[in-house]
Amino acid sequence: MQNLDLNFITSLQASRDAGIAPVCFVWIEARNRTTGATETMGLWTGDEDIAQSVQTPMGGLATRPYLGGVNLAVTEIKLVADLTDEPVTVSMSQIADAAQQLVRGYDVRLAYCEIHVTSRVGGVFASVPQLQFIGIVDDLQIGTPEVGGDGSIGLIVRSELMTQLLAPNPAKSSDSHQKRRQAGDRFSEYSGSIGAKKTQWRKD
Repeated sequence: MQNLDLNFITSLQASRDAGIAPVCFVWIEARNRTTGATETMGLWTGDEDIAQSVQTPMGGLATRPYLGGVNLAVTEIKLVADLTDEPVTVSMSQIADAAQQLVRGYDVRLAYCEIHVTSRVGGVFASVPQLQFIGIVDDLQIGTPEVGGDGSIGLIVRSELMTQLLAPNPAKSSDSHQKRRQAGDRFSEYSGSIGAKKTQWRKD
């Protein structure tokens, strides 16, 4: 259950008559390709660079720099009560300097990602951006445009929990693997040959 800001809820309730202008903020913690150090970058759907306070996962507020003018778009965030995997796609312009730095200057594989959402009412944010999604970057899609077309960069963000639950387990129950887990384990000692062994059953 989410405890949303009362002003944000009010803006949503009034959207049928007053309309709504959604605003998204994306915060990414990637890795420096050279040093391996954490590199942070904030992007938002506006045109200018701003410093904005947002909700943190711990419940407090943090002021972060967010870069604009990247043609940022975030697909619908589906909140479900089961274990359905609902990835979110964060797309941006391919030619934006910030986007180039993010995907080519940094390593975004498994990068930590937060998505915050609010709305604009009369050009003013209705509330502090509300934390809507936390995940990791599971895939990177770079769309090469045709002549005269528009290119795009898409980050597929998935819940880290769902990524771990759906990941295949490469471990094998071979004798060597069992011994790596526990020295002296003989449970699978004959697993490699037992399939070829023929057993003769005797009738008394």
